[in-house]
Amino acid sequence: MAHEDSAMKISTTALSGVFVAITLGLSVFRFLDADEIEHVHSTWYVLNGALPYVDFFQHHHSLLWYCLAPLLILTGQSAGAVIAFRMVFFALTLATVRVTYLLALECGGSRAVARLTVTLLLSMTTFVYVAIEIRPDVPQVFFGVLSALYLVRLFRTRANHHAVYAGIAAALSFLFLQKAILLLAAYPLLFLFPVIRRQLPWRAGLYVAAAFALTCAPFFGFLVATGSLDDYLITNWFLNLNVGAGRARVSFLSPAVVRDFARNALFWVLAIGAAAACFRRRFRVDYAVPACLGLWLVCVIFALNRVVDRYVLAAVPFLAVAVAAWFTEEVERFRLSGRQAVAVLVLVCLVPCVAMVRSVGQSNSGQLAQIQYVLDHSQAGDRMFDEWRDFNLFRPDVHYFWFLAGPGVRIFSSLTGGRHGDYDTCRLIATVEPQFVSERHAILERCGLLERYRPTAFAYMSVRVDK
Repeated sequence: MAHEDSAMKISTTALSGVFVAITLGLSVFRFLDADEIEHVHSTWYVLNGALPYVDFFQHHHSLLWYCLAPLLILTGQSAGAVIAFRMVFFALTLATVRVTYLLALECGGSRAVARLTVTLLLSMTTFVYVAIEIRPDVPQVFFGVLSALYLVRLFRTRANHHAVYAGIAAALSFLFLQKAILLLAAYPLLFLFPVIRRQLPWRAGLYVAAAFALTCAPFFGFLVATGSLDDYLITNWFLNLNVGAGRARVSFLSPAVVRDFARNALFWVLAIGAAAACFRRRFRVDYAVPACLGLWLVCVIFALNRVVDRYVLAAVPFLAVAVAAWFTEEVERFRLSGRQAVAVLVLVCLVPCVAMVRSVGQSNSGQLAQIQYVLDHSQAGDRMFDEWRDFNLFRPDVHYFWFLAGPGVRIFSSLTGGRHGDYDTCRLIATVEPQFVSERHAILERCGLLERYRPTAFAYMSVRVDK
């Protein structure tokens, strides 16, 4: 058995090391998602004194941009700032992995289970591809897992300070991104059973709720003081409720989603096995809390038709803990040798590993060159038309709605008596004359403005012809 344990220890450690190296490579070289351009641009806005939801459109919580603003001061306004931001999120990815490791231990798992949890988590493209990106989903997940860690610790110790820590972490998760409510909605159910069984005083829930409310209070006080509360509610809640998470009518049938589930197929098979065991044993297992949270999130995401990687991301750390604990039990139950257990683990990790290595080669160099070209060939006050978030990081836009203009203008205008309802692409380009125009849908030709712009060396981007 010592030899078998040694085999798994060496394998999980080695595989985790390989995945950390690949994750670092992805952080530096992988292509930039449009959402990353969006959040760097929003950081630039708040650094220059713009008020979110009032001075520029956004439908995410603003804490991330204020946290990143000091880093932008240090890096300066160049394409290289994106890589510096990516390094912050690489560190945050590792922090999330560390907290998930601690959660596995807190749930009664051995260090072997915790190491296996780390390997499984890092092998998930659903986790890694999103976690390295500059987006509020990443700190949302980090603090969500941290909150669950203190929640499990609270169930064990019944200490009030653990309830407070759980509430504070839950609030920070929410303050980074409102999607945290999908996780937090499960908390009352988690409290219900130990309270009914007299394993936990009901006052512990009040401590969690009070800590959550007090931590969130400054944010809502800021919204009220700046007069941005109404715009925040419209853009962050009413609009998001009416806009889908992806282009597909049925989200889980989207080709990108199908590919992602296929890459991690064996992990999901093991997750189903862990869930079945949990149900069969009526959740009387050490990993019941992470299993419940992971399953809850997956079910809610499917029910809301928002099955995309940035939503599923929140469930993966919890499922990794449950799968690692259940798999370890099954290895012992079926008396698998160390080599057999390692073989299964390698099979689980193989396809995701190959996919990640290939993804490192999908370089962001062209995107960075395009971003720097725009900065080098424009002045600080030059406006841009970049509705698809391709290149504009540090220049003002032609309108309040600089992306998501279609549904955004319609919903916002209908709820505010027509405010910002003057959005018209052709009129904006003709009157504002942005220095660069994103040309994904031949806008200039449709608007009869081809003579005012000329193509650049970059696809779907034109530059204004100087008069």
